[in-house]
Amino acid sequence: MNEVIETTLLRGRVKLLQPKIGFHASTDSVFLAAGVSLKDKYKVLDVGCGVGSVGLCVLARNKNISLTGIDIQPELIDLAHQNAGLNGVETQARFFHGNIRTEKHIEDNAFNAVVMNPPYLESGTHTASPEKIKATSHGEGELTLADWVKYAHRKLKQGGHLTMIHRADRLDDVIVELEKKRWFGSLVVYPLWSHAGEDAKRVIVQARKERYAPIVLKAGMVIHREDGKYTAEADAVLSEAAALTL
Repeated sequence: MNEVIETTLLRGRVKLLQPKIGFHASTDSVFLAAGVSLKDKYKVLDVGCGVGSVGLCVLARNKNISLTGIDIQPELIDLAHQNAGLNGVETQARFFHGNIRTEKHIEDNAFNAVVMNPPYLESGTHTASPEKIKATSHGEGELTLADWVKYAHRKLKQGGHLTMIHRADRLDDVIVELEKKRWFGSLVVYPLWSHAGEDAKRVIVQARKERYAPIVLKAGMVIHREDGKYTAEADAVLSEAAALTL
């Protein structure tokens, strides 16, 4: 395991132990957590949970839920367990090491919400990082976007929500995979712009398992003002755990 550092999200409300070298939780994690539809007693599954950053931000929004996480990297799962303790949510959170193609420990058709931040870079389109954790987190390997969508479908209850964040330039891939086998419908797309007037770099996409309605393109959010500081709307999400309206 690399050297571990302690960082925070949500203005210190979420504490995270993370490897010093490799993928680090970022604003993407917080915005993704803000997009999850929540109610008390919801069961939430974080696929590719890493050290637990997204799921713990979801729990910061509502402590009356249960969180399950899975990741293919055992060293990150070890940190996720420690992070649950660091944030005082050991009784609400559980984490598993496993491959989403083969795992059989997490119950099927059981979750109200699945959240995921799949690798952004398509296999064969980039040079993988020599750092194992970063390479696994940033680029698709043996597991494709189709595998992630299939797994979410298997785990969700009928009508449950899948919420993911991805690169805006792969939105077409996301929509194709969600709708290909009519596993998901009722898509909502929420763009994130770094600055006003720029092309969106990220999109949050929410879809429902086997529920169908026309796709909705939301107005989205601008993250930075001209002076580089966060907009009031973005700061509410990043500092106060405000929810996005999807």
